[in-house]
Formats: sequence, structure tokens, C-alpha cells
Amino acid sequence: LTRCLLLDESYYQDQNAKSHEAAYRCLEALAEQDAKSPLVYSELASLQLETVTDGYAYPPGASVDKATAFAHKAILKGATSAAAHRAYGYLNSRLGNSEESIRWMRKAYELNTYDLSMAAAYGYGLIFAGHYGEGTPIMARAVDASSAHPTWWDFGLFLGAFMQGDSDRAARAASALTTTDARSHYLAARLITAKATGDEKARQAALGELAANFPKFAADPRKAFLDRKYPPDLADRLVAALRNAGL
Repeated sequence: LTRCLLLDESYYQDQNAKSHEAAYRCLEALAEQDAKSPLVYSELASLQLETVTDGYAYPPGASVDKATAFAHKAILKGATSAAAHRAYGYLNSRLGNSEESIRWMRKAYELNTYDLSMAAAYGYGLIFAGHYGEGTPIMARAVDASSAHPTWWDFGLFLGAFMQGDSDRAARAASALTTTDARSHYLAARLITAKATGDEKARQAALGELAANFPKFAADPRKAFLDRKYPPDLADRLVAALRNAGL
């Protein structure tokens, strides 16, 4: 289980198909042995949903329903497990059920307020529900207190700071989005902050990378944001900023 969780953490530190499959296969083997830990099923739920949303090849036939089944099993295995509640919250967030997502994320946070990953998940859920003033400080606490953390923490902090007009905080968060596995929304954040800080070289580089590697996103970023269940006001602000940056 420890080895699987380390593989799982490696995936979230550097998200790509290879690290995703390694983590999933490891946890899947434990699930097939009817492992008792709720962590097995909560992380399988999240990884299954990552397959659906990010288009990974493994596991074949991935679906939201299967992710939900894993999340439900995690709750059954550990009714007081913060990780199980976080998985349910993450699932609802990706489905666009913002209030339900917050309810589960808040419970996860309350079950273990000292776990920075729970704080980050709760803050992220609040931001994606449009509660920027409430979610951003929680997200900032998690990021500032953790020397190493998944890049989605920085992205969540970027979004919250961006919506609150804190350009310095947004720029610092976006500067951390430099993983080897470039993502369209991470590049969008870097493009926006490059424009805001007057870094013309970085702006041109981000524009070129978006056009070359993510042509569908570059052609219609609003659709990409709304497909990912971004709040409409957040999608509008991001699209306007991207347009202003030359996209």
C-alpha cells in the first residue's frame, strides 16, 4: 500500500500517462485482493476520473460511474476517512456539482485539519464553486506551508488570486506550473501572467506552445473551461485575459 501511495503521489507531482498507469495498476492489484484500506478505493476513484477527463488509455473503459463506485466503496471501508470524503468531493467537483463537492470537501478537511492535502482539496473545491474569498486563503496556507506539492495546488491558487485581483500572488503561483507534462490550462495561466508582468519572451513562448500543442484549446478556450466545469465568471475572466494576452 505504501508503494502504491508513493506511485500515486508521483503521478500528482508530474502528471503523465506513464506515472498514472503505474499508480493505477498498483492500487488495482490491491483492490482485486479486497484490500481493507479506504485509501485504495479513494485513490482509484480519483485516478479513474483522471482517465476520463485527461484521456489516458488505462484503464480501458473508464467512466464516471466506475469512479463513483470506487468512491462509494472508499466511504464504506472508512466512514471517518478524510481521503474517502475528499475523493467524493473531487468527483462532484469534476461533475459540476459545486455545492455537493464543498460539502464533502469540508467534511474531509474537518476530519483532518492538519493534513495540508485536505486543506488544498477544500480550498480548490471552494474556488471552483466560485467562493474565491473563502477558498484562496486556505489554498495559500497549504501552498505556503508545503515545500513540495502537486502542481494543481499552484494552479488552484493562481485561479483564486487571479479572481481576487492579486496579480503578484497569481504570478508566483503560475511560475510553479513548469512540469514536463505541459497542460493547456497551465500554459494559459503562464500566458496570462507573462502579459501581466510584461515578460514578452515568456508570452510569445506560451502562445507558440498553446498553438502548436493545444490547437483546440487555442481556438476556443471558453469551451475548454466550461467543459471542465469552471464557474462562468471565472471562465469569462480567463478568456478575456487570454484574448488580451494575444490568444
